[in-house]
Amino acid sequence: MWENHVVGLSVGKKFIFTKAHPFGVLEFYPTAKISRQKSCNFSQLPVGEIRNGTVAAILEGMPQLSVVIPAYNEERRLPSTLESVHAFLQEHYQEFEILVVDDGSSDQTIDVVDDFAKHHQGIRLISYKPNQGKGYAIRTGVLQAQGDLILINDADGASPIAEVLNLQKAITDGADLAIGSRNKPDPDRVVIADLHRKYIGNTFNLIVQTLLLPGVYDTQCGFKLFKKSVAHDIFRVAELNGFAFDVEILYIARLRKYKLAEVAINWTNVAGSKVNVVIDSTGMFVQVLGIRNRAWAGRYKKKADKVPPLPLKTRPAPPETAAETPQLEPESTLGSPESSA
Repeated sequence: MWENHVVGLSVGKKFIFTKAHPFGVLEFYPTAKISRQKSCNFSQLPVGEIRNGTVAAILEGMPQLSVVIPAYNEERRLPSTLESVHAFLQEHYQEFEILVVDDGSSDQTIDVVDDFAKHHQGIRLISYKPNQGKGYAIRTGVLQAQGDLILINDADGASPIAEVLNLQKAITDGADLAIGSRNKPDPDRVVIADLHRKYIGNTFNLIVQTLLLPGVYDTQCGFKLFKKSVAHDIFRVAELNGFAFDVEILYIARLRKYKLAEVAINWTNVAGSKVNVVIDSTGMFVQVLGIRNRAWAGRYKKKADKVPPLPLKTRPAPPETAAETPQLEPESTLGSPESSA
């Protein structure tokens, strides 16, 4: 009943705004744009203890764009990425949201996001422990994203956020999803990367093209744009938590016969990657073989119409209202811990 609504909770003289999802999770927003207010019967809400609740409000409009940023121990690289992404979105989009998914970080990643959210609108933080892997983090964020378009963007900011306009044009021209590519031939493209990483990456891509995705030059670039309905359809059946999740979601897209556009983009390597090019590449090769096995077994044909509950202990709220945050027990722990790039 309360899907796509925002609930205003009066806490003393301050207001916080939360989103009531149909599957029963309250998400805390530091700020929200309000178009109108009305009285509300809070007993109708699906979950959560309401204290001094007095009004409900409806957002002016759902986000045009959701940006999902997976983060694992990214206290150093994340601030500049948040600054550049937010500034660009504020200039080019009327409504947007940035979802940072903290993948069980042990550093100050959560504090970085909280501090940024104090002074910037449209920031959402999802956090859980223990670390589950980049694929798990992105799947979690994408399934909570509300934008008409959903962008996956790595925390290092290696892909300039302005490239989203080129991906969006591809979708406007008829694609269901558009992926940034560092390898697609383009004389105007500038890619700055370590030679050994380029060699191993190209070798991995050759294997992927041979086994699963012929014609795709770069599956691993962390800059992908989806129509919302397409993203949710794909990620509801995706299973991989590790770095090979990119291959899996693109393979599912091909199985679903979605139109994929690969767009050459500029890209600059940023120090601090969590990927071990030797160890992780071996594991990714094994996971690629597993994708074939899952497809043969019909695992990607299963239907899941509902967004699954989040296996989170806490939903971070602004520091001054942290005491009001609903506490949720983990629903499940999926996969073995793997780091995010």
